[in-house]
Amino acid sequence: MEERTPPAGQTRLALNLALGAAGLLPFGLGILLARASGYALRPGVILLGLTVLVCLHLAAWAARGTYGAAVPRWPLPWEWPPARWRRLGRGCLLLAAALGLWLQAGAGTGRLTLPLGGLGVVCSHCLFAPPLALARRGWGEAAAALGFGLLPVFAGYYLQTGHGLTEILLLGLPLSLAAFNLFLIWGLPAPGSLPGGTLAARLSPPGVGLLFTVVNIFTIAALCVVLLFPAVPLPSRGGLFLLLGWALVHQELIKRRAYVREERLTLLARLLLLKQLAMGLVFVWGLWPRL
Repeated sequence: MEERTPPAGQTRLALNLALGAAGLLPFGLGILLARASGYALRPGVILLGLTVLVCLHLAAWAARGTYGAAVPRWPLPWEWPPARWRRLGRGCLLLAAALGLWLQAGAGTGRLTLPLGGLGVVCSHCLFAPPLALARRGWGEAAAALGFGLLPVFAGYYLQTGHGLTEILLLGLPLSLAAFNLFLIWGLPAPGSLPGGTLAARLSPPGVGLLFTVVNIFTIAALCVVLLFPAVPLPSRGGLFLLLGWALVHQELIKRRAYVREERLTLLARLLLLKQLAMGLVFVWGLWPRL
């Protein structure tokens, strides 16, 4: 069995902070899309919404620390005992629930505010916490993909406007597709190790490569739609071409069977995380002239 050296403390924290930033960017993207659509922004709602989102990310960490779910390339930021993680998770969920109630009842953000929050709990805390424990049942990748793309983009827009917009799909779908592949690779067991409950662990390594390829093709197609059919002329065309090239590099790593060597898997996982961040920033760049 191949030995895996845990990442150093600073590296683990940096990975989780980068992942948190990748999860917050789509929410900000939805807010900017609301402003680009002609709506006045509500700073108080933005602050409360961001606080709820941070609470949900912390709740996901806490659930993983409490229940010890194994996602090989997603290390916890700190080594805490399960009881401490459990207290953090409960506190974060209670605060998120209270703020969600205030947003809907006090700030009048719309009837979907609490259902969106409930779906956010499913895509964060319930990834690891029973009874759902989606990451152990092969559904964690899909739930996390929703939570890093379509859901926060829609939530950011909805909390400002009270309704949706078809452009949310154009921006949120490629983010969700890219996030699916990120979590697929993060959940792949190290070569020679025992399988777990993630979707990647339930498939053979070639099966993971095939699924990654299919989703990567859809990601490229979604980025091409954004590039070819923009709402206004895009200043971020260069960034979109960079993302397309980046996707091809990832595909080449899969073609060269990166999943059979742990160091290549780690490289691919970190490149995918960087692409997730870069995609959010490129989409913000594309919206900026419309503000």
